[in-house]
Amino acid sequence: MAGKPALVSALTLMAVYASLDFPGYAPFLLIPIAVVARTFHRSVQCAILFTLICGCVSHTAQAHREHLHAGHEPSEIPAKACGNIESLLPRPSGTAFIVKADSGYRLRITEKRAFESLPEPGDSICFEAQWYPVTPPTVPGAFDTREWLRSQGFAAYGKFRHWTSWRGKWTAERSFYAFRQWIKRRFEAHLDPAETGLLLGLLAGDRSGIPDAIRNDFQRTGLVHVLAISGFHVVLLAGILSVFLKATRLPHKVANLIAIALLFVYVPVTGGSPAVKRAVLMFAIPQLGTMFGKPANTFNSLGVALLFILLPDPSQLWNPGFQLSATATAGILLGNSCNPFKSIPEGLRKSSLWKLTEGYVLSPTYVTLCATLATAPFLIHHFKTLSPLAWLGNIIIVPLVSWGMQAGLFALLSPIESLCDTFCAAAGFFLRMASFLTRLLSDSSGAAITVGPFSPAILLLLGALFALLPAIRKNAVAKKFGLLCLLLFSAIFCVQGYMRISHPSWNLTLIDVGQGDSILLTTPSGKHILVDSGDRSKRDMGKDVIVPFLRHSGIQRLDALVITHPDLDHFGGASSILRTFPVKELWINECSRTEAKADWQKTIATAADREIPIRDIGRGFTWREHHFEIQAVHPNPNSTAGLKCSDANQGSITLRAHGLGHSAMLTGDLTAAGEKEILVSDANIRSDILKLGHHGSKTSSSAPFLDAVAPQLALISSGRKNRFRHPSKQVIERLDSLHIPYLNTATSGTVFVTFSADTVIVEPMLK
Repeated sequence: MAGKPALVSALTLMAVYASLDFPGYAPFLLIPIAVVARTFHRSVQCAILFTLICGCVSHTAQAHREHLHAGHEPSEIPAKACGNIESLLPRPSGTAFIVKADSGYRLRITEKRAFESLPEPGDSICFEAQWYPVTPPTVPGAFDTREWLRSQGFAAYGKFRHWTSWRGKWTAERSFYAFRQWIKRRFEAHLDPAETGLLLGLLAGDRSGIPDAIRNDFQRTGLVHVLAISGFHVVLLAGILSVFLKATRLPHKVANLIAIALLFVYVPVTGGSPAVKRAVLMFAIPQLGTMFGKPANTFNSLGVALLFILLPDPSQLWNPGFQLSATATAGILLGNSCNPFKSIPEGLRKSSLWKLTEGYVLSPTYVTLCATLATAPFLIHHFKTLSPLAWLGNIIIVPLVSWGMQAGLFALLSPIESLCDTFCAAAGFFLRMASFLTRLLSDSSGAAITVGPFSPAILLLLGALFALLPAIRKNAVAKKFGLLCLLLFSAIFCVQGYMRISHPSWNLTLIDVGQGDSILLTTPSGKHILVDSGDRSKRDMGKDVIVPFLRHSGIQRLDALVITHPDLDHFGGASSILRTFPVKELWINECSRTEAKADWQKTIATAADREIPIRDIGRGFTWREHHFEIQAVHPNPNSTAGLKCSDANQGSITLRAHGLGHSAMLTGDLTAAGEKEILVSDANIRSDILKLGHHGSKTSSSAPFLDAVAPQLALISSGRKNRFRHPSKQVIERLDSLHIPYLNTATSGTVFVTFSADTVIVEPMLK
């Protein structure tokens, strides 16, 4: 830290913000700063004190601004209002208007209808909008709309019913928007929509045209940062600008000033994300320092960039994008300070083979390792995932993307149409190759692994340990702290392991997937079995809800995925799960193999492509481990073929999970006819928990079946305001007459049930 006052001030500012937001961590954040500050020069101590004061003032001002618009629900915001358009965001489903209403609210309103022309930033608008309801998340790890609105500074979001606009005053965003539209039209004349979308995202920050499949592939392989304007793009653009400006034979200082000015203009053109601001500031500060004879330290440059971003907007500290961008940069700088390749013998360093190996393999791998170690605590905290193949992508795919960007930039600057076409063709080739290789990496089962969840305190220790790694060899204090961290980690994991063994339990989680089914069983030994995977007709529940929930819960793989029967609301998300999450086995019933539905056959084909064994299960099947077993009580594989496969619902796989003296029945879409088949068998079906068949439809949950199961609690999986009006009034009246309480995902969200030897604990997410 010595000689880096800006970095010390930035760290102090972050500690102040974190302490004010989470007072419980204040002693661990502020006391070390006070202790270490005693070793600094007086000028640095004054800088720390000044930063403490500025941090408190800035945080108080931010809290006041948030308080002004806090507590307002969309229903309280007038549907009719007037205001000014701040910006327009093209989206696949239309165009999103960011409107600053006359009342002071910032609103995000989408126009889904097609018009020949739209208002521009700076124009005035009067409108009537329909606000979307903002509900709390009903599945852990799923998208939190309320938090997203808060982080973006929006009071509400919705869609236009109608609007009237007129020309307003000029704003810089109007010119930037027109420039982005010009870039889009320029590429559209020569490239496919996907390639145009990629180039527009890479060069102008507008990612609306990037296909979801490509975006998902880059995200799964840990390369999504390539698609977001960041330091990688700024460095590349700065290099190209330098080449052009040097070719003009301008004086060196003038060329540098022009490059810096153009990069500062580039910030609002691309949307002004924290990553772009940080990268531009980190480029500009050393350049300006060199021009005035005061070379800047890279860590100090990072500190100045962080101060410029955080002082006006303290909430950026909790933005995942800011955290990942800042820590990746810090990790690379720390790694560079102790780069092992600097100590390579001079003779080997002169070898052309070594230069190629170091430049194209070793250095990119080392940089990726440094960035991964630095960002790991934040990746684990926010996403519960790490991408082991990111280093390979950085070696192979990032150069292809950079060449595609360069070709696209030259295409924009080409005054001759034929030359523009040539550069566009080159850009398209490199981007198609990058997308193809990313898809290959994404299809690997090791593309993303689940890590965690861990408490913030553990992750804070982990981050501090990574930061001290370069100093551990030479610094005795760093050595002792590293040893202390390892001892704490070992003690925590040992205690947690002992608690699991000494107090075994198993869990049933009824995941809220709307009008569909998805249930996770977790055994006492930590194995995970998912029963059904929700729908995908309106939204892919596998990709958008179930996989994020599994990762949020720290689940690394599914030991089995059970599809009770081939109806879309039960298998819709299966393909996404099979493609993006490790699954050991797929369990289906015998009739499902011959089901001709095209979507279902694609799901079976996905499992076959992944070499996932497919197991037929029915009555008599048992999966067993210590303290726990799962039995299939239906369908009967020995029944007549015609009866067996005549009705998919009637043949739904019905499971009874039993362990530690408690049990649960999971019935899929089992009908009353199927229930009757179970009742005439000798199967033991008495259970503490019953998941009602067919979302509480009147065709299921017959009185004799409910009486035979005698559950202490019934669970219903249905969508809010579903068109089938599930659960039916007859079933609810039946449950009431038998004094069986029930919970419905439509009103309770995800339901968690924990079974231990002496208790059954039920916790709905919404209470």
